Amino acid sequence: MAKAARVAGTLVSADIDNIYEGLPGLLPLIDILISSKSFPHKLTGISDERTSLVELKARYGCVVVGVTVGTRGAMIYCNGQFFESPAYEIPEGCRDTTGAGDAFHAGFLYGLLRGEDVETALKLANATAALKCRDLGARAALPSRTELEEFIKVAKTL
Repeated sequence: MAKAARVAGTLVSADIDNIYEGLPGLLPLIDILISSKSFPHKLTGISDERTSLVELKARYGCVVVGVTVGTRGAMIYCNGQFFESPAYEIPEGCRDTTGAGDAFHAGFLYGLLRGEDVETALKLANATAALKCRDLGARAALPSRTELEEFIKVAKTL
């Protein structure tokens, strides 16, 4: 699918957390690779987050590489720059983190597809993930566009 998407001129985004057969052939086809905190270290052997992201980009050519770091938020490396965005406080506390990573990725892609810069897309991603955690299940508390925009205006970061 990644090859077909690349041929069609579509951006390819992936959330990969484990090393598996065929991964070295897939990674050069990915434009946006945002993984969990531990993946870049697993793949590169480099424990420093920033250095491992630079190495991922150098090895595989992804346009955007990044990591989610739980309550610390997320970090992106793109165009030779690092962008960091803190996590947001979850309204009324966290009920369930199931699907938070997927919500984060959806928020990030939503921002990019709207034409936002990487830093704004990162904020949208963290806000989407925080709002998702308000309720049980992966989709129950996903925000509407209006709700997401209002939340960002008033939300507190961790």
